[in-house]
Amino acid sequence: MRKILHTCKTVILSTVLIATSVGIYAPMTHAATEKESLKLSARASYYGQVENGKPNGTGTIRWGDSKSYAGQWVDGIRQGTGKYVNQYTVKGRTFVVTYKGEWSKDQRNGLGEVRQTIKNKAGKIEANLIQQGQFENDVFKKGYTVTQALADPAFSFNYKDSDLWLQIYGDNQNISQYWATGKFTQIQYRKGKIDKEYSIFPEEDAAKQLANQANLKYFKKIQPQVSTYLKTFQTLSIKVPVTSS
Repeated sequence: MRKILHTCKTVILSTVLIATSVGIYAPMTHAATEKESLKLSARASYYGQVENGKPNGTGTIRWGDSKSYAGQWVDGIRQGTGKYVNQYTVKGRTFVVTYKGEWSKDQRNGLGEVRQTIKNKAGKIEANLIQQGQFENDVFKKGYTVTQALADPAFSFNYKDSDLWLQIYGDNQNISQYWATGKFTQIQYRKGKIDKEYSIFPEEDAAKQLANQANLKYFKKIQPQVSTYLKTFQTLSIKVPVTSS
């Protein structure tokens, strides 16, 4: 089966720290109410609530001009809710990565949302990503990832959890209708022992083409089971605009 290439740059979650609204959480109770400034290292400075010489409560840390975290702290580590921002440039392209959500033990743990934009030298957005769901020890474990890029196909839609993995490439004009009519460029679906894939491109081998059509028939049959995922893809897709050339 012909593979689909999506040219959006990958978000490197593990190194740059980078999906649903985060709930409201009570502030930490052991912090001083007055704000102070701390110099934590040659590049890191902090302004916020302090106790015993460490960030405690709410405050903002900045690592130079490119990285920051604003949110809740306990004994000098990120704990509670907060927003992390990292901006950097690679070969003339500007990457802006944000994570907003829950933190525990200085890592992303709980519900959160990742956003990433990639701009070219002219300042136009080449790729835009949103990721919403559950994080565990800085690893995205469950939820939605939607990307739009100046690529063909333009959109990548993904949902994953411990039981299901759903990947779609195509357009976002009418996702439910595209699923029902087989207009997506590619669909990949894994759930338990079920592993199926469909491509809009015809297969050269007759047997593979029959299998491809059988998989499309199966996908049409299970549309009620995936309708929630498709609706969420539709909603998230409007949040990742790119700049037309």
